[in-house]
Parts: sequence; structure tokens; C-alpha cells
Amino acid sequence: MPGLRVLKSRDEFEGEIYTSTVIVEGDDLPASRDGAPTAEIGRARPRVDGRNRVTGRAMYTQDVRLPGMLHAAILRSPVPRARVRAIDTKKAEALPGVRAVLHRFNAPEIEFRGEKTLFRDEVKFVGDEVAAVAADDSQVAQQAIALIEVDYEILPHVVDLEEAIGPKAPKIDPDGNVHDAGEYKRGDFRKAFKDADVTIDVTYRTSTQMHNALETHGAVASWDGDRLTVWESTQAVFGVRNMLKDALGLQPTQVRVICEYMGGGFGAKLGTYKYGVIASLLSMRLGRPVRCVLTRREENLAAGNRSATLQKLKLAGKDGRIVALEHESWSNSGQGRWAANPTGPSNTLYDIANVSSTAHRVTTNAGALSAFRAPGYVEGTFALESAVDELAVAMKIDPLTLRKRHARSLTDPRTDNRYSLKRLLECYAIGAHEIGWSKRRNAGMRGSQPHRRRGLGMATQIWGGGGGPPA
Repeated sequence: MPGLRVLKSRDEFEGEIYTSTVIVEGDDLPASRDGAPTAEIGRARPRVDGRNRVTGRAMYTQDVRLPGMLHAAILRSPVPRARVRAIDTKKAEALPGVRAVLHRFNAPEIEFRGEKTLFRDEVKFVGDEVAAVAADDSQVAQQAIALIEVDYEILPHVVDLEEAIGPKAPKIDPDGNVHDAGEYKRGDFRKAFKDADVTIDVTYRTSTQMHNALETHGAVASWDGDRLTVWESTQAVFGVRNMLKDALGLQPTQVRVICEYMGGGFGAKLGTYKYGVIASLLSMRLGRPVRCVLTRREENLAAGNRSATLQKLKLAGKDGRIVALEHESWSNSGQGRWAANPTGPSNTLYDIANVSSTAHRVTTNAGALSAFRAPGYVEGTFALESAVDELAVAMKIDPLTLRKRHARSLTDPRTDNRYSLKRLLECYAIGAHEIGWSKRRNAGMRGSQPHRRRGLGMATQIWGGGGGPPA
């Protein structure tokens, strides 16, 4: 078609850089002019979903009820690591109202989220899936779960990040617990650090954080003929569809995912978890809809988290500027097979000529991490901005002034993609004025009680908003 072009671009998604090919329209499209009036921006508009939410008419996944629907419950490991030697489900199967029991000895081999099976022969964290029950109601399903007897062979485990890094930690993965998760370099960090006037070497730690959305993870699956319909509380209906069709060996046209309203996600609901596959598998096996919704305890055990981190930074200053930055991070990804990268802000946020960063993913016997509101970058920003403050103190420079000297670049240094708009310096000016930055050291900041101090701090955050040409 005339006016179309094929472009290659290096794009950012969830902190990772990808090379993509896109078809874009020609250059003759009118662009929005900076400062031009718009019909909608800045004008109040009623939320299209607001009335249904506040009146209770909104249909969330947990509200879905279908004719003949069964309820699923999941038996989860009570120990952080063990080999499942045997499972006895006779008592559970004999309970009136129980329709099916799934476990590693009778479930099909399904590859999912980097694992070869749905139910592992070696459970690897408290909350790991051991078996599942479908029953006429949720109470019977929970009773049946309690009747399942499992013979566990307890194995050495490690859940703490720094313990897992140490030489005495048991190996959770055959090739060790520490895995490379990204490296980036520009300039010559070592030389710049050596030639600097002021240097700092600092260590920071962040703890695990849970999402805890009001609506827990859950799915209702209905197999009809050769088509699967799934109601799921998700941020990504197509992501869930793709995960389910891959796990179950279906075509994309055979899977439909519905999410009309969602009670919070924050990144943890960008895909489905084993509960979604279990509900679908049980529905396909029994020919009836199956509902599987996590309890609040399950939500905290097996539905993702922001991983704990250990971060070490070295910064160097000379002639009033930051001349070198080194950032090494370790993230407790638990049983996750990817890592959010805390070094991302160090690679992109400031105009620093010499940067070296290395990220590590650490396997432990904890639940897998998941995306959580700028995954990796929140943890990394805490460390980077704390270090910049410490360097500013060491250099006897106002922390805001130091940042402003490194905030002028209009391109992403990793990709050379130009930012569509960058108003960081203007944000600094407005923010400093609004919080009274220039007066922060006045005696009045102490307040009326002499043993208390009121301080002012500032920090800068960066996160991708697309990163490539429109597609």
C-alpha cells in the first residue's frame, strides 16, 4: 500500500530491549504540536466504567457463575523443598461431590512457565502446586484437599537472597543459584573512576513486596465442543490466551479470554498462572465449567512478588559532574525464570559517559517474582538515587543541582531512540518550587519539637512508555 514503510527498531518492554520490525504509515501524518489545544486533554470526562463499579453492576471474574459450574481447589506444598514420593487420593476421591483429582502421577505432561510439568516431582517453595480437586462446591473441594496424603522427602533449601549467593548454599538449579540477567557498558568506567576526585562505594538492599490487589488471581474455564472460554482477572487477555493455547496444545482461534472488569493487577496479572491451566484442564476433562480462584493466602504464596535485591554501586565525581557509575545487582527471583533488572535506571536516567552494569538472577526456594509497577526500576531507582545523594554530599554539591547537570540528553543511550518529549528540567524546577527545596536547611524545618526533624528529599524515576515507532 502507498505511504507505508517497514522499519526496524530497538524497543523497550518491561525493562528489556527487543529488536522489532513494524509497518508504519508515511511521514505526511500531522503530528501533535507542543502546546497546541486539544479537544479532550485537560477536560473532565465521566469514567465509562465508573457507574457500574460503584453501583455493584460490574462483573468481575470472581462474580462469574455458569450453569453446572464446578469449583477447584489446589493442594500446595507446606515445605520449601521436597521430593514427592507418593500421593494417596483415595479418601478425597471418595468424598461425595468430588468430580476429579489431578496430580503429577495422572496429569498430562504440560510445559508451562519454563517447567516441563504442571505438577513437579520436586516441589520448590511453600505454596508450590501438588494436586488439584474439582468438586460441586468450594467447601467440598477444600475438604477433599485436606484428605489428600502426600509422602514428602525433605530436601535442603534456601530462601534468603544473600544466603543463596553464598558458597555453602544448597544448589537449587543444577548449574548453581546465580544466573546472568543482563550486562551493559559504555565508555571506560575503570579509567574514569581512577581519575576521579571523589568516589563512593555503597551497598543497598530492598525487601520482597507483595501486590495484594483487592481481587485475587482467578479463572473460570468452560470447554464447549472444541473451544475454550476463560474468564480471568487479567491485564492481558491476549497474553493469557497465548499462554493457555501453548500449554494445552490449542489453536489461537480455540481460546477466548474475557475480562470485563479487574480488581487490580499492578503487573502481576500480565499472564496466567497454574490455576488457569488447572481450571482449563479440568473443564476439558469433565465437560463442565470450572472455577478456580485463589485465596488471600495463596495470592501471597504463588501469584508473584517484587523480588528482594542486593545492589552495589560505585560512583565517581570530577569537576562538579558524575564521571563514572558502576551498578551490580542480585535479585531473588525465587522460582521465576527471568529477572527484573534493577540496573536499568543506571543505564538510562543520567548523561554519564562511563557506565558499567551487571545484573544477576538468583534462584531460591521462594515463589516466583512477577512484574510489579516498573519491575526492577523501582528497586534500582532507590539504590541509584540514594547513591547520587551520597555522592552529592561528598562533592559538596546540592543534590538537585548535580542531577540537573546530567538530565539534558534527548535520546535513550542504549538504543539512540529519541524521547517523544522530555520535560525533566521543567519538572525539577516546578517540584523544587512546590516543596520549598531552597529552604530545606532552614532552622524552621525542625518543627516545634526539638527531638524531631523534618527533611526534604527528591528523586528521579524513569520508565519506558513504548520505546519504538508506532505500529
